[in-house]
Amino acid sequence: MSIIDDVRESESLGRDFLVWLWFRSETMAGSFQLQDGEEAEVWFEGKVTLQSEGDRGVETVVCTGENARIREARFALGEGKKLTRARIHLRAGDNEWAFDLDSTWMNFHSLKTPRVFREKGEDPDALFYERVFLVEKLLSLMEGIFAEYVEARLSPTWDTEELPALLDWIHEGMRKR
Repeated sequence: MSIIDDVRESESLGRDFLVWLWFRSETMAGSFQLQDGEEAEVWFEGKVTLQSEGDRGVETVVCTGENARIREARFALGEGKKLTRARIHLRAGDNEWAFDLDSTWMNFHSLKTPRVFREKGEDPDALFYERVFLVEKLLSLMEGIFAEYVEARLSPTWDTEELPALLDWIHEGMRKR
């Protein structure tokens, strides 16, 4: 079995995580209380990509723009399209990141870190190390959010509370179109 086959077998985990993250960002005001006591706020904005496979091949739906377009993406979700990529904003403390998250490989694309300033006389390498620190911070925050998803997914209340609420949210998105 190749690595591509492994990814195909487990690709739904990334898609399910992205849908859950979108659901939680809208229903819980995007607020996440992480295990280490840190708070993070997440919201989807800009671009959402969904795909489906059928008799005629792969169909891709890309919704860009503000909330009205995102509602169309939620409608496509209700029609059975799979969320494959989304533009996400994450805020923790005074820092804010923006990035695209790919659900297949869980890759970050088009990452925009918080702005880094260099003061006079400061070591030029300090900018590089500060930016590396900010990327590592984002990864740590996303790992914490993903751990929360895994904990929710493995919880005995997943089937009785979380999943029904998520499905209601998807169907509500279809009605608002």
